[in-house]
Amino acid sequence: MSDSRLIPAHRKVSRLRPLLSATLLGLAVMSASVSSAVHAAPVVQESAKQNFQEVYQAFQQAEADPNTPKSELQQLAFASYMRGREYFGADHINTANLALNHLLLLDAAQRVGEQQHALAALVVRVFEDEYGSSAIELLDPLLLALETMPEVNEERISDYELKFAEIFSARKTENPTFVLAVKTAMAEQLLRLNQSRPNLWTSLYQDSREQLGEDHPSTIKTAFYAAMEDAGNDRLKAAIDKLERVVSADAAGKSAVIQLQLAAYYRLVSFYGRLDEYEKVTAALTRLGQMNNELGGGLVEEALFRVTPEFPAAEAQAGREGSVELIYDVGRNGRPQNIRIVSETSAAFGQSARDAVAGWLYVPAYENGNPVVRKNVEVQLDFALQKD
Repeated sequence: MSDSRLIPAHRKVSRLRPLLSATLLGLAVMSASVSSAVHAAPVVQESAKQNFQEVYQAFQQAEADPNTPKSELQQLAFASYMRGREYFGADHINTANLALNHLLLLDAAQRVGEQQHALAALVVRVFEDEYGSSAIELLDPLLLALETMPEVNEERISDYELKFAEIFSARKTENPTFVLAVKTAMAEQLLRLNQSRPNLWTSLYQDSREQLGEDHPSTIKTAFYAAMEDAGNDRLKAAIDKLERVVSADAAGKSAVIQLQLAAYYRLVSFYGRLDEYEKVTAALTRLGQMNNELGGGLVEEALFRVTPEFPAAEAQAGREGSVELIYDVGRNGRPQNIRIVSETSAAFGQSARDAVAGWLYVPAYENGNPVVRKNVEVQLDFALQKD
């Protein structure tokens, strides 16, 4: 193991952290003047050192071998952390690096949990003590603190966001593109934790447009999520404007962008429908059907957009409830046609159900690369009075 202090890697390269090996090899020997009651301590320390070095060397060898199964590498990383904790102590920077390596080797689903989050929080604290509160080395631990959080904790989230903000403020001018990438990753984790941050996503979108251009995958991603925040705050036209930018971007060879465009068309169909922009609905449905077919997607059975039937006033006044069974086809344009009533509690319920279903929207079905009429879709609509 080298005595050099290696520069930590970040996420875009290898995220595994090297140990600060000078500290590893430079532990002080206990003084001979210590009382005889604790003379065994150096022996215990030497044993802990040997145990750690053996398992850490095995981890390094496994990491260097591309054929090592990931599960084996994960086990060795955790064993290295445990042995390192015994040797260096829980709050040592080397122990924190070993904990970070262990967490980074876990799959996304494996990272989420109280134990993993406690470990990530420990790494944040140790790194902050070692490097300072505005150090770039804190970014990986802070992202992991969000990635590992199993449930929403507003106080912790706020604390992490403040720490992120301090680093971003200190580093933005020297490396704005890197800050943008990490801030976007942070925003995605906040989204996972159901944290609405409309201003954050809007600023990310604006920064990405300026730094990376309209067609960059990061710009498309931030535009999509900024649009979702707009829609969630009833700014439907602002959401549509951003989603239209998403679907108009150059997606050639960019699978992530294509998936975002597909998702954007799903939303646009619904948003156009809510604004009664029928021509745009038709165009979006057509393109959505084409994309779903091109990407090998199967039949989308559920309606993308539904109109809720009105409860007939006379039936409501009479206190009557009802149900209607209907059967219809879905045309090549994704709209119900040839709507037939199979059964109805009354003609009023039947008419209301028919009118509602006529406004539903579906992804057009395809067979052998061509749009087709989807026959005999069945649905039952129930009309129930609200109970006091």
